[in-house]
Amino acid sequence: MTYHFCSRRTLGLLLPVLLATISAGIVTSHAQTFSVFHAFSGLDGSGPNGELIRDSAGNLYGTTQTSSVAPGLGVVFKLDSSGNETVLYRFTGKSDGGLPFGNLVRDKHGNLYGMTQYGGDPVCQCGTVFKLRPNGVLRTMHAFRGGTDGMNGIGQPGAGLRLLRGSLYGATYFGGTPGCDGNLGCGTIFKISAGGGETVLYRFSGGADGSFPQELLPDTAGNLYGVTASSYSQAFSNGSVFKLDSTNNLTVVYTFPGGSEGSSPRWRLTRAGTDLLIGATLYGGDFSCGTGLCGVAYTLDLNTDIETVLHSFGSPGDGAEPSGPLLNVSGDFFGTTWFGGVTNDAYPFGCGVVYGLKIDGNYKVLHRFSGGDGAAPNGVLVQDSDGNLYGAAALGGNNNNGLIFKITR
Repeated sequence: MTYHFCSRRTLGLLLPVLLATISAGIVTSHAQTFSVFHAFSGLDGSGPNGELIRDSAGNLYGTTQTSSVAPGLGVVFKLDSSGNETVLYRFTGKSDGGLPFGNLVRDKHGNLYGMTQYGGDPVCQCGTVFKLRPNGVLRTMHAFRGGTDGMNGIGQPGAGLRLLRGSLYGATYFGGTPGCDGNLGCGTIFKISAGGGETVLYRFSGGADGSFPQELLPDTAGNLYGVTASSYSQAFSNGSVFKLDSTNNLTVVYTFPGGSEGSSPRWRLTRAGTDLLIGATLYGGDFSCGTGLCGVAYTLDLNTDIETVLHSFGSPGDGAEPSGPLLNVSGDFFGTTWFGGVTNDAYPFGCGVVYGLKIDGNYKVLHRFSGGDGAAPNGVLVQDSDGNLYGAAALGGNNNNGLIFKITR
């Protein structure tokens, strides 16, 4: 097996490139053990997406962005409890879409749902929402058409789906109202019925309501919470937290001021309490890290709309640029960063870390990637019935094809 070390690259460059001891005080005092659960060969996929899902039998399901088998537009895979892989579907880039991203969701019948960044509509090639049945038959539930409809962006952060009351809910990075990133659009929130009919619930304008929405977090009252990567149509503005109620009325809950309090929030919010949300920003915070764009982990009190920075990434040996939502495990939180951790001349910005975080700001690095054991971890971690954590590293491992890792707790 040949290992290759990672080089510096951002999320926006990942797909184009692929295509051409937690200590006492965090969760547990038991020793942590890191292992490679499955290393992709390229034939079975390359560039795995984070946020794996787990069934009652202990199998893990996920997608890869590409593969080395033509046309190389990604796969849906299953890993059993020993890490043995079955490729469930290979995308062709035609009506079925290609370059899957974000998370899968699974219904009670074993059907898998997800999104792609490419293919679908033959003119737009704007991506799809798909359903994969247990027998391996894939149905395209919706092909995005751009314009007033949604549009996924290749190489852009992917928003995942949520299955609520028999319908799928999600967000597109582009599409909807023009005026953001040229005329690609400012993003949408959509609903897909069980029959495949799409309803655009909200089109962002790029004004005070923000632009480039991320993943959605539902509450018990039928509201959807999320973040926008930008607050206005200007590039690199600071972003916001929003609430979309059951009548599709959108309220901006909080606008990030930037600087030490973070900017460009990403991924899905996580509940840290009844009226407390926890999330991460990609930029802002401690500007001492090599990229100068380190990011923060924060909480937002929905009663007071007050943000509290729990941790600023970027100090020596720390992570930088959080790369996914936080996993809540009985009030302790776990996440990953793209950069930071182990650095040297080959990769001065680091290959990323897995970290643990308490609500009081107590922060510990669980694992620092070095390339051979993975690089660029991304997406939310998943926990098994024994409390072990699993995640995806998009790069590193076997010929830089990425891998699935396990942290035994």
